[in-house]
Amino acid sequence: MRSIPGILLAAGGSERFGSEKLITRLPSGEVLIERALKVHLLSSISPLILVASPSLWRIIGEGAAFSTSTLRIEKRRNGWHSFSSRWGRGRIVVNEDSQKGMSSSIHKGLSCLRDKEQANGILISLSDLPLLTTGTIDFLIHRYVEEKIEILVPVFNDTTGHPVIFDMAAFKEDIARIEGDAGLRVLIKNYPERVTRVPWHDDSVTWDVDTPRDLERFARLG
Repeated sequence: MRSIPGILLAAGGSERFGSEKLITRLPSGEVLIERALKVHLLSSISPLILVASPSLWRIIGEGAAFSTSTLRIEKRRNGWHSFSSRWGRGRIVVNEDSQKGMSSSIHKGLSCLRDKEQANGILISLSDLPLLTTGTIDFLIHRYVEEKIEILVPVFNDTTGHPVIFDMAAFKEDIARIEGDAGLRVLIKNYPERVTRVPWHDDSVTWDVDTPRDLERFARLG
């Protein structure tokens, strides 16, 4: 299967959760960010860019972020660091402007990709989707590549989810103008005729962790 670059967003605030939710331990023993990295690194994404908040970056640097594995931070180049893990390699960058919303993290992630890496499709995903699987990611990438889709969005019960895949070459100017928390919703709203909505069979593409109570459901599933 052909690979495409992916940006994993992990710089959002955790105000509703009350603490850094991405280091919350799941019933599997993993922490949330650990699970997210595993699921995405084992997929057809290459390279994977992790956009971290300053607080998550500090926790990773202290070696306290993961419970069942380690993330080795390596060489710094052009504003980002390479990293390695038991599931593969990637790049990590800190979004110092994370308070400006999701769009700032998308821009930060894109800045870590070389021009030739931005030539075709780019996947945008979230770190707080505990039910998302590698199989789902690979299915969506395969659909995008095979059908030469401009914008692909998974949908469950009329709710758009993640990951979203878009053709950077087709929307470069529009992407450069996004701001705030709107993210790629602006593209989806402005170009409905260029969006392929993929109906999904469960809420793994939409259900995220916002509060400690959200983890109760995951505990029941685990």
